[in-house]
Amino acid sequence: VPSAAMSAKADRNSKAKDEQDEAPKDLESAFLANKEWQYPVEQRSGWLPLGAQELVDAHPWTRRAVEKNPRFPGYVPGEALFCWTESDFASYINSGGFVKPKLQCQYYISPENPQTVVDILEPVLSDMNWVCSVDSEVGREEALTQTTDYMGMPVARMRKQEDGTFEVLKPSDKTAPIFVWEAGRKMVDHAPTLKYRGLVNRLEGINMYTKVGMLDLVRERCIERDIPVNFPPPWYPLTYALPEDLEQWKRHAEANPHKKWIYKPTGEAMGRGIILVNKISDVDSKERPFRTRCRNVEVFDPKEPPLKERDFAHHGVMQEYMVNPMLLENRKFAVRVYLLVARVKPLLCFHYNFGYIKRCGEFYDENKFQREDLFRHITNQEFQKKQDDFTESKAADLMSIEALDKYLQENMGIPAFRLNFWQQVKAICTEVCLGIKEPLGEKGKFGMFEVFGLDVIVDADQRVYLLEANRDPSWVMDTQVKKAILPEMLRESLELVFWAHSPEGKGKEAMLQSPMRGFEVLIDEAFDFQAVDVE
Repeated sequence: VPSAAMSAKADRNSKAKDEQDEAPKDLESAFLANKEWQYPVEQRSGWLPLGAQELVDAHPWTRRAVEKNPRFPGYVPGEALFCWTESDFASYINSGGFVKPKLQCQYYISPENPQTVVDILEPVLSDMNWVCSVDSEVGREEALTQTTDYMGMPVARMRKQEDGTFEVLKPSDKTAPIFVWEAGRKMVDHAPTLKYRGLVNRLEGINMYTKVGMLDLVRERCIERDIPVNFPPPWYPLTYALPEDLEQWKRHAEANPHKKWIYKPTGEAMGRGIILVNKISDVDSKERPFRTRCRNVEVFDPKEPPLKERDFAHHGVMQEYMVNPMLLENRKFAVRVYLLVARVKPLLCFHYNFGYIKRCGEFYDENKFQREDLFRHITNQEFQKKQDDFTESKAADLMSIEALDKYLQENMGIPAFRLNFWQQVKAICTEVCLGIKEPLGEKGKFGMFEVFGLDVIVDADQRVYLLEANRDPSWVMDTQVKKAILPEMLRESLELVFWAHSPEGKGKEAMLQSPMRGFEVLIDEAFDFQAVDVE
């Protein structure tokens, strides 16, 4: 027994000696052995774009610093693309990872967004370990500072100007947000964010969210499909662009005097500038030519009376008015549905399986079609709010599509309205996505995405027609129906966008592996998938 105990003790001593021999001899060895150059997980970003590590490894600032310190043991984190300056790159690499610049990406939400959008987005973005930026002066350069000190750190230099004075040239300290959510106007430069595959909720190269832009898209789809061109398609009202198609519209209106028309200015929203048209002389006459009736108003007075006489805009559309709409309690209604372009290259589009009904405050009557009758013909909620008794009217009472389906079944004996409705909406949304595919292929960039609100109307025969697409659809949570739909829709939109632009979504089929719940895939170009055959 004693000899066994002595043998065990000798083994322990030998093992301890081996561990002592293997232990780092100095702080540098311990630093390297423990990989202390790495950032803790809790300091890292919750999302990085696909290819971020390759981009940061190939960045000129990384390459030059590594040349100065070829013994650098680690790698530059992908977040550096968005939050580090040239000096940060140099100090991290030249110190072997001992000096750790702050590693926290920023997001930018335009101050023009309603607070309800901010309240939904901020928790999601904060969970990514990002912080909010209010700085609209953004930039991202790759140019190397010409002068460095003996440690390889970029330093300011002097440049003599023509007048003999000297200008101090400092290394750039501008960074770019990793995520941008714009509102009505473009508030920051998107290029620095998109340069390294950050996310921006704006598509470039398309204008289908304007009235004329949507008309152009629909015409192009008809040209692609049919020779001779068959316009309009069965899902879009007959529409003319004014002033370009004025004479063509006049000829058609003269041949079809029973038709009613609605004029919509091309860049407007919230029912502004809409004019009801009964006859040609309402638009153009020898005494008052159309061009003399046009006036663009840059800033609308919110206190302007809603039924005040209106001027035509310099650009707009004349659309055939549907005189046989499906009615809800004898009121005209339209349906707001949502389309998400989650990625542009390769194209990935979804539609949301929930929407809401917005209706007019006054009873529908096709024979009452004058300016004073706008409240019975325009379903836009912001316009309807201008009624004196809006809060008491049915216009204030939005309805879900599920509730409409139940109402139609119980009161009008229409079974399965919702099923038929969504089949047509999917086809319309697919047409729109195919219409923007080519321009997005030319001008779109990886990192762009956008949510659109599409307004559709249903006729008495349950046929669905597209009226318009809206950029920045109403995000105001002013009813229970919106509160039930919008927050979850926006959160799921972000999940799909993050997935589509991350390594997790690379080479994965959205139909099978994306985190969709209320959304449904329309087009997944990477897998040649299209939910509806519209050809």
